[in-house]
Amino acid sequence: MGVYPFYDMAKFVNSTNPLFLDVGANVGQTVKDFKEVFKDCTIHAFEPSPDTFKILKNNTSNIKDLHLWNLGVGASNGELLLNEYKHSNTNSFLDIHDDDPSSFIKKTSVKTTTIDSFSKTNGIKKIDVLKIDTEGFELEVFKGSKKSFAEEKVGLLFFEARFVNGHKDMPKFTELWDYVIKKDFELVSIYPLVHRKKMGIYTNILFKHKNY
Repeated sequence: MGVYPFYDMAKFVNSTNPLFLDVGANVGQTVKDFKEVFKDCTIHAFEPSPDTFKILKNNTSNIKDLHLWNLGVGASNGELLLNEYKHSNTNSFLDIHDDDPSSFIKKTSVKTTTIDSFSKTNGIKKIDVLKIDTEGFELEVFKGSKKSFAEEKVGLLFFEARFVNGHKDMPKFTELWDYVIKKDFELVSIYPLVHRKKMGIYTNILFKHKNY
């Protein structure tokens, strides 16, 4: 435990055909990790950037039971401006601090949905794993999942947490922690921290709903 999160997930997922939501799929890194461990899983992967979505689609063209959505996910349905940067895995709906303005490329208007409305529209009754990597927008995704959390629809919650305020208005780590604890999630593991200049920058965290 505590080394490779997808093996840890397998200790709790009992379904032979589990359903995963990958929010912030980027170019398909987590999609491939899911499929390595869960061969028969169904994945809905969300990537808001049209340019990155094209790469995601190309990278995962041979993966079965994968549904790709060129959408952002947040607290409400509508449209938001996505800040796109040189490295697409740092794209965010939040503005970056001005310490590295050279990495900024453009703002793109993208459509957004919520976990609750997407689940209702697509008849999703159970989400075995909800993965979120949205560069500071995780709390907004949580807010758009209120009904799913209340109905105990989400079994495992896997998300990135940052300890350095890389984007403006980014929620603190303790806000994310307190939110999920109040929704009856229990800690499975905090994975090895990524360090820069001898300081902890971010990590990934796995929670399990107490009734999953």
